[in-house]
Amino acid sequence: MNEPNAKGYIIVKVSTASGAIPIEGATVIVQGKDNENNDILISLLTDRSGLTEKIELPTVPRSLSEAPSPTNRPYSIYNLDVFKEGYYPQHYTGVPVFEGIVAVQNANIVPISSFDARDPYYSEGQVFDEYENSDL
Repeated sequence: MNEPNAKGYIIVKVSTASGAIPIEGATVIVQGKDNENNDILISLLTDRSGLTEKIELPTVPRSLSEAPSPTNRPYSIYNLDVFKEGYYPQHYTGVPVFEGIVAVQNANIVPISSFDARDPYYSEGQVFDEYENSDL
């Protein structure tokens, strides 16, 4: 279904604080989801602006948009995973890529809390007062 010359593009923008702070050094993994592109696996790092380089990806020809149908989509689908130490990983599924279009996919990652399972005041995702915590 994909023609060798049908290409689309994605730039991933990774940030935190609802997009206010760019994240440098986040790993972005792009993987094809369609039968025609499931062999695609690309790993990139974000720059100091929180951006990946522009990723060129195979997609279906633009001409399919003239008569779309459930079996004849005018775009290809990719999945994205975003990782950075100290942040919760993010997974984006079904990201569309259209021929000739540069799409910017925003990825807002959330810092992992300073609480962890070894903290006597933190257990199973809940915070306890001293008199409620059986570990004290």
